[in-house]
Amino acid sequence: MCAGRFTPVIRLVSPVLRDPAFRWYFLARTSSHLGDGLIGIALLFGALRLGASPTEVGLVLLAGRLPVVVLTLLGGVVGDLLSRRAVMLAADLVRFASQGLTAVLMITGAAALWHLAALQAVAGAATAFFTPAAAGLVADVVPESRRRQANAVLTTAQNAATLVAPALSATLVAAAGAGVSFAVDAATFAVSAGALFAMKAPDRSVAARPALLAALRHGWHDFRTRPWLQATTIQVAVINGACISPFLVIGPVIADRRLGGPMAWALIGNGYAVGALLGSAIALRWRPRRPLLVAVTIPVALAPLLALLAAGAPTPLLAAAAVPAGVQAALYAVLTETARQTHVPAELVARTTGFSTVVALAAAPLGMALAGPAAEHVGAEAVLLAGALIAVLSTPPALAVRSVRRLPAEPVR
Repeated sequence: MCAGRFTPVIRLVSPVLRDPAFRWYFLARTSSHLGDGLIGIALLFGALRLGASPTEVGLVLLAGRLPVVVLTLLGGVVGDLLSRRAVMLAADLVRFASQGLTAVLMITGAAALWHLAALQAVAGAATAFFTPAAAGLVADVVPESRRRQANAVLTTAQNAATLVAPALSATLVAAAGAGVSFAVDAATFAVSAGALFAMKAPDRSVAARPALLAALRHGWHDFRTRPWLQATTIQVAVINGACISPFLVIGPVIADRRLGGPMAWALIGNGYAVGALLGSAIALRWRPRRPLLVAVTIPVALAPLLALLAAGAPTPLLAAAAVPAGVQAALYAVLTETARQTHVPAELVARTTGFSTVVALAAAPLGMALAGPAAEHVGAEAVLLAGALIAVLSTPPALAVRSVRRLPAEPVR
C-alpha cells in the first residue's frame, strides 16, 4: 500500500536523479544545507552561553548576514563569468575552515563573542559566492523541461536537512556544547566540497568575458526590466527584515528563558521543517498556471507563528503553527526560483539571483541589529505582533503588480 502511494513521486523524481552530474550537485547542495541548518542553534545558544544579551545575539547574527548582503552581487557576477562549480567548491572550503576554527575555539573554551562574529562573517562571505553560483549551476546541469522538478527535489532535500539539523544541533549543544555542533557543521562543508570536486559539469560557453562593471550593469538592466522579479524580491526583503529577523533574534531568547532551552527551539524548528517538506511535496506535483500569484499570497501563513510566540504560547502549539509557515516558505522558494530559471536568460541567472538576493537580504541585517534593542525598549511581544501584521500586509502591494499576477509557468515562445 505505502509503496504504491509513493510510486508517482518516485517516477517524478527519478528522471532528474538519473543524471550523474545532478546527483553530485544534489549531494553537494544537500550537505551544504545541512551545514547551514546546524549553524543556527549552535551559534545562537553558543552566544547565549557566553553571556550575550538580546542585542549582542542580534549583532552576532548580523556579522554572519551582512557579508552576504554586501558580497552576493559580486558573487553573482563571478558565478556568471567563471566556472560555477569552482566558485562553489572554493566557498565550501572557506566555510569548512571557518567553522572548523570556530569548533576548536568553542571546544577549548577560548572563544569570545568577537571570535564568533568574525568567523561567521568569513563564512557569510563564502556563502555570498556559493548561493548565486549554485542557482546558476542548476540551469547548466538540468534541461529546462525538468528544472521545476529539480528545484522541488532540491527543496525537498533542503527541508529534510532542515528537519534533521535543528534536533541534531540542539542535542549536540545540550550534550556536548556548541563547539561539537560546529565541528559537525565543518564536516558537512567538506562533504559538499568533495561532491563538487567529483562532479563533471557541462562546459558553459561565455562568448566574451565582459569587464566586471559591464557585467554588473548588464545584470542590473535585466533585473530592473522585470517588475515581477522586483516585486517578489521586495516582498522577501520586507518579510526578512520585519518578520524573520526579529523571530530569529527574539525567539531563541524566549526559548532559553521560558520554554526550556535549545530543545524547545529545535522542536519549533522541526515543525517549520515538517511544513517545508510538505510544501516541497506539493511543489513536486502541483504546477500552478500563474506561479507568482500563488507565491506572493502565501506569506500570510507566517502571521500565526509570530502572534503565538508573542502571546506566550507553549512549545507544542508553536511547533504546530510553524508547520504552515514552513509550507509557504518551501512553495515560495520553488515557485520564485523556477520563475527566475525559466524566464531569465541562462547566462544571466547567477547575476539576477545576486541582485535579487542582495535586495531580499538587505533588510535582514538591519532587522537583526534593531530587533534586540526594540525588544528591550518596547517589548518582545510588540515587535513580534508588528511582524505578524506586516506578513499579512506584504501581499497586496505585490499583487498590485500586473506581471506578478500574469507571469505564466512557461515562457511564451
